[in-house]
Amino acid sequence: MMKLNLITFASSLATRESIFTDHHELLDAINEKYDVRYIFPEELDKPLPAGATMVLVGSGGVEEMVKAHIDRLPTYVVLIADGLKNSLAASLEILSWMRHEGRQGRVLHGPTSFIMQGIENYAQAQDVIDKLSGKRVGVIGKPSGWLIASNVDYAAMHNRWGITMVDVPLDEVVKGYEAITADEVQDITDEFIKKAFGIREPSRDEVVKAMRLYRSVKGIVERYRLDAFTLNCFDLIPTTRTTGCVALALLNQEGIPAGCEGDEQTLLTMLAVQAATGEMTFMANPSKILDNAAHEMVFAHCTIAPAMADFYIVRDHYESLSGVAVEGIFEPMDMTVVKCGGAGMERYFISKAHLIECTTNPNMCRTQLHLRLDEPLDYFLERSIGNHHVIVRGDHVEKLVTVFQQLNAKC
Repeated sequence: MMKLNLITFASSLATRESIFTDHHELLDAINEKYDVRYIFPEELDKPLPAGATMVLVGSGGVEEMVKAHIDRLPTYVVLIADGLKNSLAASLEILSWMRHEGRQGRVLHGPTSFIMQGIENYAQAQDVIDKLSGKRVGVIGKPSGWLIASNVDYAAMHNRWGITMVDVPLDEVVKGYEAITADEVQDITDEFIKKAFGIREPSRDEVVKAMRLYRSVKGIVERYRLDAFTLNCFDLIPTTRTTGCVALALLNQEGIPAGCEGDEQTLLTMLAVQAATGEMTFMANPSKILDNAAHEMVFAHCTIAPAMADFYIVRDHYESLSGVAVEGIFEPMDMTVVKCGGAGMERYFISKAHLIECTTNPNMCRTQLHLRLDEPLDYFLERSIGNHHVIVRGDHVEKLVTVFQQLNAKC
């Protein structure tokens, strides 16, 4: 049974017994589903127990009390109010004050079933956040020079997400690559080619070089105990004479979120989305708007986990016309487009989308998804969070909104 902490506020006119009596319908439902620890204001000088933590507003007249204890509450405050004893009115006043103070939160109010669904959503989001805590995230090589708005503040990420950012010299990738022979990657090369729907530009020798690079990067992931990483793949091309697309594709497939170009914000988005959904993700450029009114645009990149697509074709890398890239092909389906960003990952964008088709424009990266988004495309032209965005199969909007809200990001 999932643990749930309910920080319980009620006016001085209420006894603890009356709180449980007055709100028995809601509390009975909560107690049936969760292992509940009720915490009262006088107990807030102690560290909060493990588990999701929310605020139960037991009556009106608690506004000053909540205000006095706000620094001991979660950074995102979920106020639960069943409407009895003026609990909703008090919650709305508290929420308004919090927003004025720059704090985030929301009120859970409505029929018991609605409140219970909200509690479940936020409890599951807390579980995702707990999974992120303690992760080691690698930045292999410095971010590409053109990514002028995609870095994060390492200290802020440790404080807000509980993760450790680890810098790894790009030279280590090159040394590992040079030490790996063609014979060592023969089997995985054959398997990669055999499982592909087809192979276009690259020769087998090019695929061998891409697999040597994959083995080198995988060795670094193991040596530094990385849970995710981003790679400055473009800086590797002159020294290794290959591209990192296959390395990233295969490691993403193996459950290690792997991003391109040293883009730290997009990598962390990939990590959070995978933790929340259990699905592989696709990091892509917003490449071309096809119809503003219909919210249709193409996202494209040269690497995608082969198992994420319905099938894949082995291609060369679009920008350099060298190395090996992966063209993923999908049947039409629902997807989610998401990005969390800012130096402290304080902003997010999420939209459900429908994949209309995979295009084959020769002037774009190899995997091309023509999507129709639910959200207007003005976001991309007026307030986009950097360049790269993350795409995941299925509709995960509600779950991801809840996660990023509790990570204290704003839409």
